[in-house]
Amino acid sequence: MTDQNWMTDEDKMIHHYTIHRDLVGWVIQQLESQGIACERTRGNDPGGDILYFCPEDEPRVKEIIREINDVYNSNQDP
Repeated sequence: MTDQNWMTDEDKMIHHYTIHRDLVGWVIQQLESQGIACERTRGNDPGGDILYFCPEDEPRVKEIIREINDVYNSNQDP
């Protein structure tokens, strides 16, 4: 996360949740582009932020998430 001087705790939380919302939406787009039917969960689902409908898609979903993590975590300083 960026290092910023937040005016209020609420500003920091809004920033955090905006990034989270946008990231979840982007991941859903990536999954759908691979033919995986999914949608955003509601109500602070303890099972996660994305629901995919076909259990057979689970290995591919995990692979896509791993690929995303590998790309974006490899660009960060240790």
